[in-house]
Amino acid sequence: MFEHVVVAAHFGSANPFNLRSIEQLKQRGMREITLVDVLRSHDTSTGDEAHRRSATQRLEEARDNLQDANTKVNLELRVGQPAHELSTLAHARKASLIVVASRGESAFREFLRGSTVLQLARKTTVPVLIEPVGADGVSATDLSRPFLATDFSESAGGAEGIALELIAAGGNGTFAHVVDYDAIEDQGESEAERHARERLDALVARVAGGKKPDCLIGRGTPSKQIKALANEADAGVVIIGKRGHSPVRELMLGGTAAALVRRTERSLLLVPSPRRGI
Repeated sequence: MFEHVVVAAHFGSANPFNLRSIEQLKQRGMREITLVDVLRSHDTSTGDEAHRRSATQRLEEARDNLQDANTKVNLELRVGQPAHELSTLAHARKASLIVVASRGESAFREFLRGSTVLQLARKTTVPVLIEPVGADGVSATDLSRPFLATDFSESAGGAEGIALELIAAGGNGTFAHVVDYDAIEDQGESEAERHARERLDALVARVAGGKKPDCLIGRGTPSKQIKALANEADAGVVIIGKRGHSPVRELMLGGTAAALVRRTERSLLLVPSPRRGI
């Protein structure tokens, strides 16, 4: 599923070897990791040789913690803008996932507001896992408890596919859809909910083995409802598709996805549309 993962090694001062997702990804077939530290081009210390040696040493220490007989670990020290460097490298290396992290709930939200992670979410053509890290330095990601939020659109296809794979691998998941105010106005609440239930049931029918997921329906503003439903389900990771219509790069990020990137307190897996070749 995620054979080659690019890990941002110095995002928000979170240590990549403390991310629970890394061990879980190893269990699900990950065989290669590329650790990336990006020295910002506008930082005056970037050209300092001692600073670069220190960054290289951090990468090497992280590699020592991550590497084992079944996992190859590559190191990349780059100079530039982190979102651009991460998205470009992941695409060029044909990586299947980017993992970024930040420490602490309040720091996480502040770090994201108008920040590099939001820029990365907009730019990436590779799925990106955003992990909040607690005071103990460990993330709360649990890939065995996936929570899929879908609007059944083409843009949600990649997210649906990953959720189905995680559940088939033994996950205990939840599928959710939010009936927004436009759907209620156009169809009526009962009809909109009936239609949503049918679509969720059809998605559940695609689960190959594993435990059938629970289904939840919310009503109202999608980003607020997804957050509430994910809390209700005690989601280990929230999975959502991103929107984008550029033939070159999915630069557009839908309003719901952007709101979740800014505000989520749970790990968020943002998945570009599969029609981009991802």
